[in-house]
Amino acid sequence: MVSSQLQWQPKQINNNLLTHAAVLPTSLIWYQTTFTGIWFGCFESDHETQDHPVTMLTRFDAGGFFPLHGHPGGEEILVLQGNFADETGVYPPGTYMLNPEGFIHLPYSDEGCLTFVKLRQHGGKTRQRVKTNIYDSPWQSSQNPQIEFTTLYQQMGYPEKIWVERWQPGTKLSNVVETEIKEIFVIEGTVTDNNGNYPTGSWLRYPPNYSYNLASETGCLIYVKTYPTSAIRFLVGEDFKHPFETSS
Repeated sequence: MVSSQLQWQPKQINNNLLTHAAVLPTSLIWYQTTFTGIWFGCFESDHETQDHPVTMLTRFDAGGFFPLHGHPGGEEILVLQGNFADETGVYPPGTYMLNPEGFIHLPYSDEGCLTFVKLRQHGGKTRQRVKTNIYDSPWQSSQNPQIEFTTLYQQMGYPEKIWVERWQPGTKLSNVVETEIKEIFVIEGTVTDNNGNYPTGSWLRYPPNYSYNLASETGCLIYVKTYPTSAIRFLVGEDFKHPFETSS
């Protein structure tokens, strides 16, 4: 992945949800942050939405940490490499967490780690917290005999559906047309669509009514998320303050 000494500033990146987007790991720009040992590689962002929703990779150098902070709009974390930790425990690769609105923690990594993260996209005070490991989760058969899946998040009253799919080598899907926005992150292996090949670490977004073919010669493990265009991403209230901003 391409490293950069650029300082992260909120910006618009792939912010039009009604367009197809694809980001390869080789084209991802790494931005240094003001937090100790923390880097952001951003797939999508929109700073014109209050305290903007973001989808990104977060890289912790060894000893990297965030200060104690809250999560208006919640967050998703999928640990890809190394051990991610906070005061609730130490989490190895494959750990998936959905931390709902109001969750507070102090993340760090003694050895360094890489995480796939979605911020400020899960508003709602009644969301359930999720903590699981995709490598330990039970797999279910799908309508395609070459694809198994395990559900990560689905809750009545909320529009998002989040799951992981495991594809056998040689799996192909033809003339797929989405009815909702669909995002894919390639955890392992390589996938191919009409526009190119996407190795481990790639992020894709397909808008509704977009037709495409998807295949994997190698087999793959992919994170998948769908949600309707009517889903409003969380807007952070102007009165929100992080714990470190309100402590005496």
